[in-house]
Amino acid sequence: MENSQAVEAANLIASLYRGELSLERLPESCRPQSIADAQQILNELAGSLGRPVQGYKCYFPFKATQPNLFAPIFNILPSGAAITPEVANLHLIEPEILFRAERDLPPRDEPYSYEEVASAFVAVPAFEFLATRFSGDFTSLLGQKDPQIYADNTLSGGFVVGQANPNWRALDFLRMRIVTTFGGKVVSDETGGHPVKDPFILIYVGVNLLRSLQGVKKNQVLATLSPTGLLTAEKGVEIVAEFEGFGRVETSYAF
Repeated sequence: MENSQAVEAANLIASLYRGELSLERLPESCRPQSIADAQQILNELAGSLGRPVQGYKCYFPFKATQPNLFAPIFNILPSGAAITPEVANLHLIEPEILFRAERDLPPRDEPYSYEEVASAFVAVPAFEFLATRFSGDFTSLLGQKDPQIYADNTLSGGFVVGQANPNWRALDFLRMRIVTTFGGKVVSDETGGHPVKDPFILIYVGVNLLRSLQGVKKNQVLATLSPTGLLTAEKGVEIVAEFEGFGRVETSYAF
């Protein structure tokens, strides 16, 4: 993808964020054909949108020769806040464990050591809520693994975050139980369900990939993958995730 095409696509997606137009899909002139194309578009998105980047969603396809993906996070809500139509248009949500930087980890040539990265972060219980900026059927795009869904900020609307835990290294993520309830009813009960068991492993990898790009700034969060998978919630229902021995996060949909 030419850089001019990536800029065109990012400008269109930024306009979708602002509600200035409606599109089912990106036009052929700037439609991504690969994960690499989607990353080019995401690299331009923050500048096109003109909003501060609160962190990055790190997507790891776990396939040889397929690049990893870093999508900017624009919306961070505190636990207890409602998810509104301004930040989401889907009712899909999933518990996650985020990591928040307590100091800058700037770009540099030398790799960051595990200890450097681990000592720079606190862990945070969270929900990711999904959103699409396009008016087309996003479920069909998911089924096709269309690169457009990755250019659409990996269908992320943002995150609701709970209280940070600075003592996360004492926790055993392999045995951590996460119970999610809707209106007091258990809808998910998972133990050690993260795809790589210890989510921090991907944070260490992510920081060392980002050091060749923009680095990580203090207070930015890094997200990896959900230990439970997607859940569908209704308007007004109290949504709570209890991370055993770690923390709690709650939210609801206002629409």
